[in-house]
Amino acid sequence: MIRDSWNKLQSSQKILVLFILTLIFRAFFSLNIGLIDDEAYHWSWAKDLQLSYFDHPAMIAWLEYITTAIFGDTLLGVRLPGYLCFIGTIVLLYKLAKDLFDQGAALFVGFILLWSPFWGFGGYVASPEPPFMFCFVAAAYVFWQGVREDSKQWSLKKTWIWLGILMGLGLNSKFIIALLAPGFGLYLLMTPNRRKDLLSPWPWVGFLIATVLCSPIFIWNIMHDWPGFKYQFHDRHTGETFSVQRWLVFFGAQLLFYTPFLYVLLVLAFITSFLRRTEARWRFLFALTAPSLAVFYPQPFFADYKPHWSGAACTLLLIGVGYIWSQGLVWGHRQIVKAKSKVYTWGILGFFIPLMILSYSPFAYPWVPKAFRFFAPNKEWNTTWDFSNEFTGWKELGRFVNRRQREIHAESGKKPFLAALRYETTAQTTWGTEQPIYMLNSTRSHYTVMQDPEEMKNLEGQDAIVVTTEKYDADPLKYAKFDSCTPEELKTFRHGEHARTFKVYLCKNFQGIIY
Repeated sequence: MIRDSWNKLQSSQKILVLFILTLIFRAFFSLNIGLIDDEAYHWSWAKDLQLSYFDHPAMIAWLEYITTAIFGDTLLGVRLPGYLCFIGTIVLLYKLAKDLFDQGAALFVGFILLWSPFWGFGGYVASPEPPFMFCFVAAAYVFWQGVREDSKQWSLKKTWIWLGILMGLGLNSKFIIALLAPGFGLYLLMTPNRRKDLLSPWPWVGFLIATVLCSPIFIWNIMHDWPGFKYQFHDRHTGETFSVQRWLVFFGAQLLFYTPFLYVLLVLAFITSFLRRTEARWRFLFALTAPSLAVFYPQPFFADYKPHWSGAACTLLLIGVGYIWSQGLVWGHRQIVKAKSKVYTWGILGFFIPLMILSYSPFAYPWVPKAFRFFAPNKEWNTTWDFSNEFTGWKELGRFVNRRQREIHAESGKKPFLAALRYETTAQTTWGTEQPIYMLNSTRSHYTVMQDPEEMKNLEGQDAIVVTTEKYDADPLKYAKFDSCTPEELKTFRHGEHARTFKVYLCKNFQGIIY
């Protein structure tokens, strides 16, 4: 018995060391790779602090406001909140998986979150997702503590007060967390001896707490004629016709995100959660994931979608996947999956390892264009084909644009304002130049919502420097009225390899945006 305890302790120490080494690697990677478009977008929000924003609530901006105030407008300042939230999510999900099943399931979940292409690589991005996922998993963890059927069960008061706080904070991160609420209700209704909880005042106290905490979202939308709610709950879900093809593209994206073997296990976990709903742990997984899946899986038939919207529900289902992988799966007398099945283990690793090599290695060295020229010597390479290029070039662009602005000011006596045509380019140019950038486009984004009409009117008659990229190449004259626009080209390089091509236009006599 002493030997078994010692072996378990040694195993736990090895797991902890591996976890810490992985986090050190992730920290190193995060601090040496430039920002992607959405990261720059959300960082720019922190430069103009609001109660909420057009695309999402304000939590990520509030957190980055604090960290950039401490560490400056640096990669550390921008990415620290997401990094800490990602760690918190892994720790809570590990504890929840261990509570529901066993350590084998918990270790599987931890591995997937750290090293899968979807969760592992997505966890780097400084966006609303990391604080949202932390609140989502934390709320699920707290709910389980309140409904678990052993001596460790929390009181109703403690459970629902914490749920109110976490749901309120989560709503200030991303609205999708609201779909946990019907999941809580579904679990209570599916559990006869818990139905009386709905008659207690504490769930409604929790609802009130969440409502008060998310009041900044309502206040901001009231102040600006409800642009965020119109966009999130109407505009992005309308204007499309029924399409099976769009759903099949969505399904293909799910297979790509999760990889086929892991996706099969996710489907099996969801089916098992329904078939074994008499067990509290499986009923918990079914109730908390069914509402999200019921909303986001049919949606691509009828409207546009984002393939990661169902990701939070699938994150909880990973716990069931971990159990199936660790202990196997039997339906009736038929064994569906063997414990630690070699087919699924090597199937998952067979996708993960190449995908992670392909994901990480181009950031270390731009080998992709060299490989392309080797296999297709007669074809022209396009820099947008190497995704790692998108994280580069913005500081070089910023220095170039700032220098041209100073030169034009010195030559003409008039300082041109700086502009871009898309929210991504506007954000990244703000990051590169460290100056305010106007977005010249009739398409709505947080920039166009917050650009004061009077301020835009005052810009008329001035010259502008307008930035476009090879990814979003466009003629400024199609978006705004100028007398003329003359482009200059800026190319940036990585290890001698062409990485980016920016066009910097000098546009004369701004006369307004074209609507």
